[in-house]
Amino acid sequence: MAGRKEILTETLAQKIAKMIEQFPDNEIPVTWENVIAHSKKRFGYGGNRQMLGSKEWDGRKIIAEAFSEAKSVQRRMKSDSRPKYRNAARAVLLNQITKLEAEKLALKEELEKVRAQQISQLDAFLNDTLDIRILVGQALSAGADSVDELKLRRMTKATTVKR
Repeated sequence: MAGRKEILTETLAQKIAKMIEQFPDNEIPVTWENVIAHSKKRFGYGGNRQMLGSKEWDGRKIIAEAFSEAKSVQRRMKSDSRPKYRNAARAVLLNQITKLEAEKLALKEELEKVRAQQISQLDAFLNDTLDIRILVGQALSAGADSVDELKLRRMTKATTVKR
């Protein structure tokens, strides 16, 4: 018999099934309306609920199985996210936890800022270029008195900056 070419092929059904499996992860409600809308938008084939849900290949309803599996995953995710016991004390504790977590993050940021400043100061100190001849000359010109290295270092910096 000659008829029109089948639009809903097994490969298209498998693509639609993969799309349906991703609905719960992308927080898209698993409904037949969404399946029809997304398959029409993505693959150009919308069909209807009866056609998508009843079409079989090798005795398997690929789209219907994917839909029921995604629906059960969505129900499981919804029940897992809901707390078992709801009361005022729990809400107060959750509020306190969120405040403490925010304070913890702020303190971590401040600590990172202080660490960065200290590292840059240490890096500037270690990578400071000093000419040893200038230090020796200043020490010799100062005489036999005790040498204040910090004072010499500051004077050396001042003379190198002037140059």
